[in-house]
Amino acid sequence: MIGFRGRKSLGSRLENYAATVEQILPAIGVDPAQTRLNMEQGFGWSFRRGSATIEVYVSQQDDEGYLQVLSPILHLPTNALLPVYRRLLEYNLQMTNAALGVYLDVVYVFSQRPLEGLDSAEANYIVSQVAHYADELDNQLQNEFGGRLYGQI
Repeated sequence: MIGFRGRKSLGSRLENYAATVEQILPAIGVDPAQTRLNMEQGFGWSFRRGSATIEVYVSQQDDEGYLQVLSPILHLPTNALLPVYRRLLEYNLQMTNAALGVYLDVVYVFSQRPLEGLDSAEANYIVSQVAHYADELDNQLQNEFGGRLYGQI
């Protein structure tokens, strides 16, 4: 696979799944070579979908490989958090193959699954779903509750 030769190998299995991700990115309008992240371990890509940043990782944790797709979308507002958390839970119930979570003061759309059995159709679906939800929900949540879109000063 072009671009990964010469890097520390995490095993051919991890590289095969990284190749799968690189094959599906052009289908959603993303150039893998331009969006590839420089990582010590594993493989990663970062790109924009509308106003949202999407990060895709193929990595190994505790001898297991994972596909992780995440998008930091919104810094939480500073007050009235209960209605925000309630809305996040309501959206979670409606989402397929993705979820909303909070880490520190940032709301994320994310999906994570073991690499075993992952094919290009499922990888494409997961990346596309997270990108769709992130681009749709960041503005909706900001309009409803305030807060600052992730990446904006």
